[in-house]
Amino acid sequence: MTKRNLIAVVGVLAALVTAAYVKREELVLTSVALSTPKRSLDKQIALIEPGIEIFTPDAGPGPWPALLQFHGCSGFRRDWMTGWAAIANEAGFIVIAVDSNGPRGIDRERALKTVCAGKELIGQERAGDIAAAIEFARRRADVDAARIVIAGWSHGAWSTMDYLALEGASRAPASLDARPDATPLAGAILFYPYCGEGAWSRLSAWKQKPPTLAFVAGRDSVVSPQECRDAAAKLAREGVTVDLVDYPEADHAFDDATLLGGPYAYFYDAPSAADARRRVSAFLKSVAQK
Repeated sequence: MTKRNLIAVVGVLAALVTAAYVKREELVLTSVALSTPKRSLDKQIALIEPGIEIFTPDAGPGPWPALLQFHGCSGFRRDWMTGWAAIANEAGFIVIAVDSNGPRGIDRERALKTVCAGKELIGQERAGDIAAAIEFARRRADVDAARIVIAGWSHGAWSTMDYLALEGASRAPASLDARPDATPLAGAILFYPYCGEGAWSRLSAWKQKPPTLAFVAGRDSVVSPQECRDAAAKLAREGVTVDLVDYPEADHAFDDATLLGGPYAYFYDAPSAADARRRVSAFLKSVAQK
């Protein structure tokens, strides 16, 4: 090999190493996705259906716009989700609240050790639950399939963002054996999502661009608020209408009054929670009127 050829080979190798470094996050996520057990969309619906609770509005006949709720990493806490469901019901929405952990046999103790630590059921896998819940809603006669809104809290918000970003990358959620048909969403509500390494919105633009209401806690002790500010700015540059609400003095789960009296009572921030409830109500009412 001549010196010139050697230099060329070294240059190619260097370029490959650089490309691999830049793509390392995508490569790792792809590798994890390949090792994730796959299901059909119908089987994914069958998996989560035992963990679905439905809250129906009192007034007026259906079909209603639908809000699909996805809890944080530690699991489904009914009192918390019921409180938000009541706000959606008052805005005229049927609520489909999904427990992702329970049907998988993941209790709170295990969830804190694995799901919250990113060792199990990461966003790209749970995105399959998002797809399944959307299809579950679409098949119901009492749901207006043209007005479906996804709401996620923490891990649930990460999974929601991954669902949209994977769709933009023409990829299926890691838990599905095929990409589901795209269902246009009427909106997305994101409470203090995880936006760091391993979140697909860092790597891919959203194909569909539903109006998005996002909440950031400035003193979040669980996820990085700055990474989520950066993610919101990226989405805005890519054409997503994002209303980013930043509560500088709030911590993670600032809206969860059920934490009062427990070890995480300091998370709850009444003024921020009240403002968030008002904003979510207004957001949902604007969707319902379309």
